[in-house]
This record gives sequence, structure tokens and C-alpha cells, in this order.
Amino acid sequence: MPYQTVNGIRIHYEEQGEGEPLILINGLAFPMDLWFAQIRELSKDFRVIALDNRGIGLSDKPDEEYSIALMASDAVGLLKALGIAKAHVVGLSMGGFISQEIALSYPDVVDRLILVATGMGGPRCQKLGKPFWDQATAAIMGKPPDQVYRIDMTLMTAPGFAEKHPDILDQSVALRMKNLQPLYAFMRQLGACTVFDSNNRAQDISRPILIILGKDDPLFPIPLADDFRQKLPGAKMIIYENCGHAILLEKAEQLSCDIREFLKG
Repeated sequence: MPYQTVNGIRIHYEEQGEGEPLILINGLAFPMDLWFAQIRELSKDFRVIALDNRGIGLSDKPDEEYSIALMASDAVGLLKALGIAKAHVVGLSMGGFISQEIALSYPDVVDRLILVATGMGGPRCQKLGKPFWDQATAAIMGKPPDQVYRIDMTLMTAPGFAEKHPDILDQSVALRMKNLQPLYAFMRQLGACTVFDSNNRAQDISRPILIILGKDDPLFPIPLADDFRQKLPGAKMIIYENCGHAILLEKAEQLSCDIREFLKG
């Protein structure tokens, strides 16, 4: 299995395809495996690199403070170890936080930036997402991991998605169960998300940006789209109807198509 040592830990990644480099950065408690549809499709045109962030999947999970800046450094360090000076950067949810940090702290590394199902953090973002976290916390209390992941995915996707697509729900649970994330590592990732806030810096991102949001996303509710419009008026924005937070699963084909179109345009 491919690993690179970055910032003193082993980062696990997958690489497929040839062409311009494209790195996929996933969200809180999401292993890179959940990008399976995008890896398969986008590797037809790009050199796709998907990584497990620290604390998830097959990457190391040190029990120490995590930060979005540190995870951005992990991703950039992985690219450097692979001999990649510049790449398109795609980030979902927490991965969107990490991708913004890469664009702000390492602008020369970023070709084009794609932010999926994410926000800019900070108090407003947390306030709007709190109803989901309260509901999910109550629903998963005392449940075994497989049920936690099933409930979590059901609640974060658009109403009715899990019932209409039990095969996708089952696959997502199986992929997350394959290398179970320890609770301490989840809390380390969550702590990094809690303190991230790019609201006063996002306007400094100088790269071409595509923002893709789900209209029914309970973690990053759609009013946050207005925040992006205010801070990043030059960004292209796409809002998917009947779509929640797990855009990479709910709109897998459309997501790949829109990413390809933006990067090829």
C-alpha cells in the first residue's frame, strides 16, 4: 500500500491516472475510499491522488492536537513527496477547510480550487450546523459503529436518499467500517474543524474557484452560500437540488462531470 512520511507520520494515499495532478481531500470521519466514484471517473483525464487525512483510514492517527493548518501541510507535503509542484485541489467538508488553507498558505501549489459541501467555519457556520449535530448525537448514542455510520449517513443526506439507495448506504458503511476510526482520532479531527475560521481570509484566495453545495445539506446549510458569494464573488457556484452533505455519493456522476468541466474549461 502506498505511503509517504510527512510531518513525522505516515500518510496513506491512492494514485490513479495520468495528466494534470488533482488531489482529493475528504471530510471529517470520511476515509479516502468514499471518493471511489470520482477516482474511477476523473482518473480517465487526470493524475488523481486521494489521501487519508491524519486520524482516518490507513494513515497514522497520533493522539495529539490536530489543526486544519497541519492537515493542509500534510497534503502539501504528500504532493511534494510525489514530485508534484502544483495541483488542482478538491476538498469536501473538512477537506474544504483544508483546501482553503492550502490555497491561502501555499498559493503556488494550487492550480484550480474546488470546494464541495463546505463553508468557511466560524461561529455562524457552527450555529447553522448545530441542529444536525444535536440530532445526530442523540440518534447515535450507545449504538455500535456500523449503526452509527448508517444513522449518520442517513441524517446527512437529502431526505429519502438512504431509503431510495440502500446499496450506496451499505457501501458507504462498509467502507467506513473497513478501517474503523478510533473515537479519539475523530475528536482530534473535530477539534481542528471547530477552531477553523477563514471568514476574514477567504477573499485573499487568488486561484480560480468552483463551489458545489447541496441545497439540503444539514451540516453546511444553504444560507452559507451567501457568505461565499460575499467573500468570493468571482467564484463559480453550483447548487444541487435534492442533495445533502454527502455530495460525492448522492450526486457522484454529476460531481465528476462538473469537476471535469471546470478543470478543462
